[in-house]
Amino acid sequence: MEIKIWADFACPYSYIGEKQLFDIIDKSDLTDKVTVKFLSYQLDPEAPVIPVETMTQHFMEGHQYTEEETQHLIQRITAMAARVGLDYRLSSTQVCSTFDAHRLMEYAQAHLPQETAIKLNFAIFHANFIENLRLSDHAVLLSIAEKCGLDAVAVKEVLDSDMYGENIKAEEKEVDQRKDFDLIPYMVFNDATVLQGVISPGAMKKALGLVK
Repeated sequence: MEIKIWADFACPYSYIGEKQLFDIIDKSDLTDKVTVKFLSYQLDPEAPVIPVETMTQHFMEGHQYTEEETQHLIQRITAMAARVGLDYRLSSTQVCSTFDAHRLMEYAQAHLPQETAIKLNFAIFHANFIENLRLSDHAVLLSIAEKCGLDAVAVKEVLDSDMYGENIKAEEKEVDQRKDFDLIPYMVFNDATVLQGVISPGAMKKALGLVK
């Protein structure tokens, strides 16, 4: 089975959805039967390289939520994350560009085994929502990559260039043109079944052919 996933490292629902999906895949012994392609979709292509706000400030100022609404939303998302074993530090997550993080993932998927690409994908999410590191910082991305076994020289070459930038734009354009696209994560199973946004475990199991 092939699964395509459009997501953003800045999207808390993307991390939750992908963690839930891979937990199901692992527990169902489908790891060797599934091919996953991570595709880029920046929620905010204009997000700054140097963060100027936290996720809390972003909700309040960018979305104009009240303080009470913001706290309620953060608590709700944090509880959702906890249900799949993620200890979110959402209030202090830094809002910044994820463009270079996506370029790094493009490189990993083009040159490394799927297992390594999956490891890197989750390490980047973890760095953002749990460690609250700045994903636009090349030093941060290099450190994450090295811990996942990537070659530091090759990674630095990618980060110091504009390599794979066009791939990201093409992937975003592709999903934007889909008539049913509305939310990320946007998952497509065997180019047929589409699941997006907040996805239930039952829907994922059905898409994987585990239940009818």
